[in-house]
Amino acid sequence: MNKKAIISFVSGFLNSYTLVFFSKNKLFGFILLLVSFFDIYTGITGIISVMITNAFAMLLGLNLKKISSGLYGFNALLVGLGMGIAIQPSVAFYIILIFITLATLLLTLASEGVIGKYALPYLSIPFLISIWVAIIATRSYTGLESGESGIFTMNTMFIRGGPVLVDLYNWFNDLNWPIYVKTYFRSLGAIIFQYHLLAGLLIAVGLLLYSRIAFLFSVIGFTCAWLFYVVIGADIHELDYSFIGFNHILTAIAIGSFFTIASKWSMLWIVLITPVVSMLITASVQIFGIYQLPVYSLPFNSVVLMFLYSLKFRERMTTKPEIVSIQHFSPEKNLYATINSNERFRGMLYFPLTLPYFGFRYVAQAYNGDITHKDEWQHALDFVIKDENGKEFEKQGLSLNDYYCYNKPVLAPADGWIQDLVNHVEDNEPGITNMEQNWGNSVVIKHSENLYSKVSHLKKESILFPKGAFVQRGQVIAYSGNSGRSPFPHLHFQVQVNPYIGSSTIAYPISQYISLNGKYKLNLYNTPLKEEIIENIQPDNSLVKAFRFISGQTINFIINDKDKWHWEVKTDSYKNIYLYCPKTKSTAWLKTDGNLFYFTHFQGNRKSALYYFFLVTYQVPLGYYPDLQVNDVFPPTVLPYSSLRLLQDFIASFNIFIRPVFSLRFLKRQEDMAGNTILINSKVNFRCLRYTFLNIDSQIILNDSGLYQITINNEGRKEIYKFSKQD
Repeated sequence: MNKKAIISFVSGFLNSYTLVFFSKNKLFGFILLLVSFFDIYTGITGIISVMITNAFAMLLGLNLKKISSGLYGFNALLVGLGMGIAIQPSVAFYIILIFITLATLLLTLASEGVIGKYALPYLSIPFLISIWVAIIATRSYTGLESGESGIFTMNTMFIRGGPVLVDLYNWFNDLNWPIYVKTYFRSLGAIIFQYHLLAGLLIAVGLLLYSRIAFLFSVIGFTCAWLFYVVIGADIHELDYSFIGFNHILTAIAIGSFFTIASKWSMLWIVLITPVVSMLITASVQIFGIYQLPVYSLPFNSVVLMFLYSLKFRERMTTKPEIVSIQHFSPEKNLYATINSNERFRGMLYFPLTLPYFGFRYVAQAYNGDITHKDEWQHALDFVIKDENGKEFEKQGLSLNDYYCYNKPVLAPADGWIQDLVNHVEDNEPGITNMEQNWGNSVVIKHSENLYSKVSHLKKESILFPKGAFVQRGQVIAYSGNSGRSPFPHLHFQVQVNPYIGSSTIAYPISQYISLNGKYKLNLYNTPLKEEIIENIQPDNSLVKAFRFISGQTINFIINDKDKWHWEVKTDSYKNIYLYCPKTKSTAWLKTDGNLFYFTHFQGNRKSALYYFFLVTYQVPLGYYPDLQVNDVFPPTVLPYSSLRLLQDFIASFNIFIRPVFSLRFLKRQEDMAGNTILINSKVNFRCLRYTFLNIDSQIILNDSGLYQITINNEGRKEIYKFSKQD
């Protein structure tokens, strides 16, 4: 077994415990492992089950990442815990345990294939089938004896822990807590087959440490169940009997905060769906009681799978509640990442299209134009070039060549294939229009299914590519002219879902552009307005070099002229680039497309140099524009104050009161004999309600070699990072 396989095996052991609660928190996993040993033999059986399962997974050559994540181990763990509590340990028992865990692994793989085909989780279905098979089969095995821990609790406690454990057990049970509270804690313990009040209390602490949101939803789900039983006059002891109320807890966590984004809508569905779980519990107990089989987590599995499958049929209200698209195995991270992504990248669901020309141009006509751009062709843009006097031409404007826009390069707005074109229409003399050939010379480019762009009124015979040719973003494809319904040279641009030159338009944003209205402004996934002066971001070599991080690269720097540091540039299995700090084990993920650099998220030490670099260079346009101001927002998880973050977590489903914000401004650019130098200022402020705290101010200096120096002022504390030459 190689080193990677050993690491996967070891990591998969603890993760098998945490996945029972949809977590990958190692501390929580350790607490669950500890609690499983409240019954020593049960705890040992759980460990053996996970190790055997992971060994079988290795032997089958299964995916190491899935083994490491605990996906193959957590169902086997539950089977082991269930059998360990129900059957006395013996040679025959351990022989059966080996093969039932193998059966659980095979059922897990089958469930992954069958249920996973519908993009649904298989949850603990393999556990249910395996434990039922084991219970029925062992009734015929004379070499096994039933466990006594659930029947003669005190005797078992005394044998395995002596009078100290018995006294501790009695002390907790005798606490004058409401029956509701005791049942909640016992239900939590029952999830890993420990029915003791202390076990549930420790699990509650672990759940609270792992996720405040998950803890809150567990309480809400259980409370709703309790109230339902009270209101309808059902037997309240059903929740207490075998502590089967854990189905409500797991359902609330799964539906309310793990598979969907925690919100008021997910909470509403927990309230609505809790009675369904309760009725299913009651019915299942009656039906399975005939065969003397425990219900276990059947109601939880059934309701969660039905609900998640139902969400796939939505045609409206697709974010109420919203399905988790990227699973971070933390309700907080899922929620904050989604909010932050919606604020920062709400337009990035669109295929990125850029402006189809070089330099600044004037928007002569925008959507719903006052001349054309009407009805089904209303979503279009017309661009012209004007001089400082607001004129579109030089001399008298009597010749086409007098117009600044005439015969200028037209660019492909994105990669694609030439779908359709017209190249033979004569250009009109200034002031004349061709109403018969409305669009004039045009090119339609296919970018993806049902997404096409079109440029029109091009110069006759200026199109450089034939139909079917592949073109790249920014490549010159033609030259602007004055053909078709165009009295004066301009460039018409539109986006459409059909491949024809006369197709109707759709509203569609430009991915990135700079607008100039007295001051430069960065626009991300926005629609230009009439009379705006706009251009694509023009990359600056110094900025591009400074924020070009290539996998395998090492970034060396010195802090305050004494401490040597370095970061490594790496790429994960999904081809995401990130910076990694070996000293602090911190990671910052980033993206760049040559025009814009930005970080997506950070994980690790919030006192590290990488953390502050992440903060002060959160988003940087890779083109220099004097006094350009950039504004962005962080997720609340970036906050270094853990106590305030904890408070935010509890009410995050209702309100976000922590607003970390970022701003950046280009101060000056200096070009002399020594080369090119750019000075940038960035600020980070953490806002809470009406108050602002933790002001971080930085100055970033770039030169021809890339990053040169960053000075960070963090409320009186000053650090200077000096970077070595970047290759």
